[in-house]
Amino acid sequence: SLFSGEFLGGVAYGIHVSIFATTAYFMTQNKSWRKAPRVLFGVACILFILGTIIIATNTKLMEQAFIDDRNIPGGPLGWLEQYYGEPLVIFGNAAYITANFLADGLLIYRLLVLWDYNHYIMTIPVLSYLGSTALSILTLFQAARPGSTLATHNTVVFAVPYWSLSISLNLLVTLLIVLRLLMWRSKVIGVLGPQHSKTYTSIAAMMIESAALFSVAGLIFIICFARQSHVQNLILPVLGQIMCMSPELIIMRVALGRAWSRDT
Repeated sequence: SLFSGEFLGGVAYGIHVSIFATTAYFMTQNKSWRKAPRVLFGVACILFILGTIIIATNTKLMEQAFIDDRNIPGGPLGWLEQYYGEPLVIFGNAAYITANFLADGLLIYRLLVLWDYNHYIMTIPVLSYLGSTALSILTLFQAARPGSTLATHNTVVFAVPYWSLSISLNLLVTLLIVLRLLMWRSKVIGVLGPQHSKTYTSIAAMMIESAALFSVAGLIFIICFARQSHVQNLILPVLGQIMCMSPELIIMRVALGRAWSRDT
């Protein structure tokens, strides 16, 4: 399942490359570049770099475990248990956590914009964001200790709460964003008509604005991880790329002038 998951992660990275290239094109070449905050383009670039680091370190890890050192006692799993604290692995895990931090931060920012800077709405998401960030650092520290992996007890006690809180945060923000879009749906249809309002009210628009794909994939992963199912090995490499792609799709809509804003 580890090797198959890495293959699926490679496919997801290919999709990620195409999404980032499209986002970069619209941010830099179109007239909408003047309206799109340049800081968002910087975030998209950083997320793409982090997504590349994630897939590159995972690929190298699988190469060492399944090809270069496959004959060590215990086979590939034995190698992973013995060398999971190597700098390469720590670097990849740090890239994942940093990408998660940026992706969640951008989603919270979009929630703030969509709810017209309503600070009461932001209280629970922001507290959850701070909590998941603290737990992610503890998870990274524990996984880097000698003899530890993501599956060992000393890491799991932090990893499960971290992913649970992070994914709960994403589900909450997703629901709040979808709720806000549905509240505006009838008003937009009344002003623009059914045909022209699809830019803002279609199912695809709501899924992108709310990063629903990442929330769903994350929910499936945390269930598999908590149950110690091997399916988690298929989902995690893909989840790392979806985590980076979801904000890039939002940024693309900003560049195209199709994203919700205070002036919409």
